[in-house]
Amino acid sequence: MRNEGGLELSGVAGVDLRVRSGEMVALIGPSGSGKTTLLRRVAGLDPLPAGTVRIAGRDMARVPVERRPATMLFETPVLFPQLTVEENVGFALEHGRADATAADQLDVALTSLDLRTLRTRYPHELSAGQRQRVALARALVRRPEVMLFDEPLAHVDPAARTGLLREIARIHERLGSATLLVTHDWSDALAVADRIAVMREGVIVQVGTPRQVYSRPASAWVATRVGVPNFLSAHIEGVSTGADGHRVRVSALGQRWEVPAAPDLRAVGEECILLGHPHAFTMEQVTERRAVDPRRGRILTTTFGGDHVDHDVETDAGTLVIRRPLGPRDEPWPRGTPVEVALVPEAVWAVPH
Repeated sequence: MRNEGGLELSGVAGVDLRVRSGEMVALIGPSGSGKTTLLRRVAGLDPLPAGTVRIAGRDMARVPVERRPATMLFETPVLFPQLTVEENVGFALEHGRADATAADQLDVALTSLDLRTLRTRYPHELSAGQRQRVALARALVRRPEVMLFDEPLAHVDPAARTGLLREIARIHERLGSATLLVTHDWSDALAVADRIAVMREGVIVQVGTPRQVYSRPASAWVATRVGVPNFLSAHIEGVSTGADGHRVRVSALGQRWEVPAAPDLRAVGEECILLGHPHAFTMEQVTERRAVDPRRGRILTTTFGGDHVDHDVETDAGTLVIRRPLGPRDEPWPRGTPVEVALVPEAVWAVPH
């Protein structure tokens, strides 16, 4: 793996980001947030209105797109329709050379991506997943400093999606490139990225490891992008900062809780939002639902997940999604089951309202 170089963006339409060689950063955000535009500016396909793009320390301002040490893979792979798989991959070899080293590189790329049996086929004879593998093989042959993926799995059928995502991770690891992956699917980013950058209206609003962004989203808006289903409003009754970090004391679901909080939550009486994934809440069956009890709820729906179920639970504070592990003989609880709900304080995160 390369130990120097990488990609550095400074003031690129308001974006500052450094991606080290050997690192993959996933860009997530809604359509129109600027993710694809950012990739196209790095590749040189769109003009750069402001700022600097550096690859391996070199300013790309005067480097034309065909000479940049970057490869971009699109939603729909750009392949030459009149060339076979082998010819499409081999086209990336410098100056079309045909020496023994080039032949070895081509053979390694075709073998690595399981394309040897398809080498004489044309693009129209391939599935969407196979066409993306051809594009990946071409990138492997070219060995770029920077890899840019723009929704590479958008048109791949679900059965091939997981395998192709692994191929992308393997190619990235083999090349040791600085990689930007644009995806709408948070689970894809979670599976392969070293860091995640969340974009909104052309600006990066949070950057962190998958664990950080998943567990500690910077705002309620970011939480919606990373699949947090549970939002509870609360008022801050106390604030503390110590060895275990910044925390606030709130009342929710009929009890007082002390939970981790964003550092800008500091005023007693201020309103906040408690964010929680399905595992941030627990529930127990009860014999009846009392008329007034904020801890009580009832199951509305069930989503079966194999070794767990996610129950939609109606409470006085709103509907919560709560995950319950399933043992070998456990069954999902039926609709209408009365339950008592509680927080898992360390799994909840408080942000400004």
